[in-house]
Amino acid sequence: MIFSRDYTLRKSRHILKQVYSWYKKKGQELPPPALVSLEKEMGQLDAALLNKDRTSAGTLAKKLETFANQHCKKTILQNIIELFSALIFALVIAVIIRQMWFEPYEIPTGSMRPTFREQDHLTVTKTAFGINMPLATDHFYFDKDLIQRTSIFIFSGDKIPVLNSDSTYFGLFPYKKRYIKRCMGKPGDSFYFYGGQIYGVDKQGNELTELRNSPWMKPLEHVPFLSFDGEMSQNSNNSIIIKQMNVPVGKLSFNSQGQSVGEVFDGKNWIADLPLAQAAPHTAIKTYSDILGIRNYAVARLLNHEEIKKLSVDTKDSAEGVLYLQLHHTPSLSFPKPIVQKGYIGIPAYSTIIPLQQHHLDTLMDNLYTARFVVENGQARRYSDDRHLHSSPGPKFNVADGTYEFYQGKAFSIHWGGIAKDLPKDNPLYSRSPENIQKLFNFGMEMSLLFSPSPYNQTLFPHRYAYFRDGDLWLMGAKFIDKSDPSLIAFLKNEKSRQEKSTPQKPYIAFQDYGPPLKDGKIDTDFIRTFGMTIPEGRYLALGDNHAMSSDSRVFGFVPQDNLQGAPSFIFWPPGNRFGFVDAQKPYPFLNLPRLIVWGIAALIFFAWWLYYRHMIKTPIYSKRQFNYKV
Repeated sequence: MIFSRDYTLRKSRHILKQVYSWYKKKGQELPPPALVSLEKEMGQLDAALLNKDRTSAGTLAKKLETFANQHCKKTILQNIIELFSALIFALVIAVIIRQMWFEPYEIPTGSMRPTFREQDHLTVTKTAFGINMPLATDHFYFDKDLIQRTSIFIFSGDKIPVLNSDSTYFGLFPYKKRYIKRCMGKPGDSFYFYGGQIYGVDKQGNELTELRNSPWMKPLEHVPFLSFDGEMSQNSNNSIIIKQMNVPVGKLSFNSQGQSVGEVFDGKNWIADLPLAQAAPHTAIKTYSDILGIRNYAVARLLNHEEIKKLSVDTKDSAEGVLYLQLHHTPSLSFPKPIVQKGYIGIPAYSTIIPLQQHHLDTLMDNLYTARFVVENGQARRYSDDRHLHSSPGPKFNVADGTYEFYQGKAFSIHWGGIAKDLPKDNPLYSRSPENIQKLFNFGMEMSLLFSPSPYNQTLFPHRYAYFRDGDLWLMGAKFIDKSDPSLIAFLKNEKSRQEKSTPQKPYIAFQDYGPPLKDGKIDTDFIRTFGMTIPEGRYLALGDNHAMSSDSRVFGFVPQDNLQGAPSFIFWPPGNRFGFVDAQKPYPFLNLPRLIVWGIAALIFFAWWLYYRHMIKTPIYSKRQFNYKV
């Protein structure tokens, strides 16, 4: 038995409107008996609709639908115009909602790990601190007091140097890509890096303790640079300008013999770079590594015995190691001399090593993290790299083809939709052999053999960073060697000896713990403002949670206020412990003026439509009085 369901009142009303529209235009073409019958049926259906008699309305609507299929067919052109109009209307509504109210996002890269990971899907509220102009880099309204340090925001790449942000919206409108980072500074704030943390003061000199002490900041580490080289550009007098945070901080000038002269900007003037200034306390910028706390950080890689020999690394004062942690530190623009090659200028730094034993390697593996990477035919490449553009070979892993990642010492396989599953402990990726640990550490971020230690790329280090915090040496965002470890004690002793034995002609600056920017246990505001940076008015410091993979303010500089577009609110894919509201940030207030305005407008529009709809369902559709056809 086949059951026929009644049409809804809405569908019956739609059919009556369709037939009535034809009747007004072409009703006179019907024979008189057919016209009378049609008018009668329309009148009866209109009455059933007004009485909300769904059963009768459905029966009558089906009769009229048969008539409509015979007489009310639209031409191809009419269908195209109707479809096109509906698409344009839907597109305009979608643009307004997505630009001014909320929008779904997919995370494409690992720049915000661990807070957001590749293939995460989330909703973004566009009313966290303003009301955006659709498809424009501006606001109808903006409240700068709603911007919160340590909270995450979305911003447009419009007019931000370095970023190639040109795109289209729905494939139709010119558009600038959106980026997601964490707000770590507001206009007037000054900041400085030490121990993987940011020390900051606001324009009144008050310490910004939330940058270090907020619970969601504990798992994160911050490094003041992506590379010692920063961003380089040539100015009009043929000197090379070096930028960090997109601010000129260094300059290399070359004479006719090709010899370089290095200068740094001390906040007022360009002065000669003096690397030996690091050997004694000083109260003004003297050398490149003074800036932002660069001297507190080293780039790192692991070397084996054969690579130590090839690179001619001096180990006579060091103990024997299973592997060696090479630290590249304290760069300057005068000594060692910059590396000038065809198409490349590199800022060198001093180099030192720490012999590592197996228990050090075990600690490293317990805290290991990598980029998400894809293994195909045994060869790895970074997940976010386009496979067709990935020209440099990657390291080889004896694992099944698939997608993998490490985080805090745990290995995962990544499945459909970005769903992560724990790898069994007997998986080859978990091997604690020196060879596997060295491979994962040296190639774990870039997954490119270009970063293989060799005499030809002695300054090309992976994005791995080491630093001191309260006397301990940190690596991989965790304590790596305790201050009481004999190997670290011996290392610091050797560093001090090397510095004392060095000469002005061939200086060496020890890699050591300079301590946080504190004075008598309190934040040293003058020190931070002298050696750090101050954010200009109308600009914000935007940093990625994954410092090793994030193109952020360290590269393109401070983000203009007009570019701020919204904030993430809810992770709806993949399922797991991160599903739900984004809690790894200072929560934005639920009620604010921009949200009340936008939600209020939406409520008014809905209410107006509801009133109109209620009026229309109570108003007759069919009326014969306008049409005095002869019957």
